[in-house]
Amino acid sequence: MILSGCLEKIPEGMVLIPSGEFTIGTNQIDEEKHALSLGLNKPWFADESPERRIDIPDYYIDRFEVTNLHYYIFCQATDHKPPRYWKSQKFPEGQDHFPVTEVNYFDASAYAKWAGKRLPNEAEWEKAARGRAGFIYPWGDDFLPGVANLSLSPRTKAGQGLKPVGSFPKSASPYKVQDMVGNAWEWVWEYYQPYPENTFKTPAYEKKEIVVRGLSYMGVGHFNKKEFLKVVAFKARASYREHLNPLARKKDVGFRCAKDRPPFMERVFGVKSTQQKQSVT
Repeated sequence: MILSGCLEKIPEGMVLIPSGEFTIGTNQIDEEKHALSLGLNKPWFADESPERRIDIPDYYIDRFEVTNLHYYIFCQATDHKPPRYWKSQKFPEGQDHFPVTEVNYFDASAYAKWAGKRLPNEAEWEKAARGRAGFIYPWGDDFLPGVANLSLSPRTKAGQGLKPVGSFPKSASPYKVQDMVGNAWEWVWEYYQPYPENTFKTPAYEKKEIVVRGLSYMGVGHFNKKEFLKVVAFKARASYREHLNPLARKKDVGFRCAKDRPPFMERVFGVKSTQQKQSVT
């Protein structure tokens, strides 16, 4: 184990998330029907239950959201169409390290494949955000206004606007993954579907939409100040699930990538297994 830790080269810009049981989802119930009383389309926690302790293989995940600069290199290398807000073939001046946004699910997947990675699935995203202990927020169990890039006032619904990745280090998760809540929503790999044994009924499960995670800087809609902060706190939870049409290109939706951790012999000695060699040939 020490040998692996000493010699393993973690991919640049990524963090190792080790295997081991962790908490996904929640057993909380919106008994007061608070969300529905505000006109929202589902009770709080309804699609996040039941809470489960599960284990998944270790993997890598990007420490930061994919930036304009990284996406520009991809577009130049592949002739992929750039986001609309670039206005040309390059991102706006001074926004090198801002998260790339206005990319749909297929754009994000194409970048990930080009980079030798993939989009994280929901379990991977949530483990990287909550840690093994299952914190409610990446930084702990209490909502702390100002820790992440989130709008805190209905007067300025876009808050401080999009910021360079890593601008809010106090929002880092237990694994030191940054901006998992705040800045931009993030595409994950999976369709919006019920968790195992989930009893919530919604037509949204049938729409073939893709899950996005991690509330953005843009706020949560039209509420008075008291309710606005409550809704932000609920939607900023690391277990919160939102969903979009995979073709949607939103100005507050970006992504980060994940990557399988290679077997021990490959990552330490560079030796592929016989099965891997056969699949390559």
